[in-house]
Amino acid sequence: MSKKRKLSQGILCTVFVLVILVNIFPVVWMISSSLKSSSEIFSSEIHIIPREFTLESYITVFRDYPMLNWYKNSFWSTVGVTALQVLVSLMAAFGICYFRTKWNGAAFYFLIITMVIPFQVTMIPNYIIVSKISLKDTLGAVILPYAANATTFFYLYQNLKGIPHTYYEVADIEGANPLWSFWHVACGLSKGAISAIVILTVIDSWNLYFWPLLVLTKAEVRTLTIAIQEFQDFEMGSRWGPFMAVATLASIPVVIAYMFFQRNIINAFISAGIKG
Repeated sequence: MSKKRKLSQGILCTVFVLVILVNIFPVVWMISSSLKSSSEIFSSEIHIIPREFTLESYITVFRDYPMLNWYKNSFWSTVGVTALQVLVSLMAAFGICYFRTKWNGAAFYFLIITMVIPFQVTMIPNYIIVSKISLKDTLGAVILPYAANATTFFYLYQNLKGIPHTYYEVADIEGANPLWSFWHVACGLSKGAISAIVILTVIDSWNLYFWPLLVLTKAEVRTLTIAIQEFQDFEMGSRWGPFMAVATLASIPVVIAYMFFQRNIINAFISAGIKG
């Protein structure tokens, strides 16, 4: 290996290490702060590793706040958003791939155009609709506006498009109806892609913040992401220990999900890129 090549690889590795450190440092600091005492958090000396480990912040969170209720709300809103969004997107992708009509192209591009519409444009109409149908301050207000997503549709469409149409034709000849073809052919041959998009949707749904902040004003229906505000008080001072403890607890399910399913996610996106 030439010196020039070694130098370029060394520079590249250094850049990668720096990028990793920049991204991982806030997480390490969050976990570290959640294990520090209040006096050490506000100390002028900076220590990444706590001088004295304490679970005081975690005890405070579970003792003084409805932590389990926040977890329950986040869980059900995540399940609802994921189930509806993946099902609606999958059926839309299957419909365009299965039924060959002159409107397929128009329907596809109409759905893709919605990807460039910013959230700020749809925020007020969605809020008005949710309020009019009396869903405000319920988990349904979080779930329904995310029932359809053009990005999820596009990803699933890219995978379903790779299924030869002759498979559907054979099923039709055997007397299968479209619902059977949807479940046994489309879903059966796209299990990897579906599992990957489910995981990504779960992560995205769990981390929803701004929209739940608008529609969930009652304390008992708040999710973890917006319940963190309970620990921020600009007049009395923020409770940084419990704040970091809740942030750490909110991150654990997402980290575990990604650690267990990262290979599925990577493989599914690689296959989607090849098919596309």
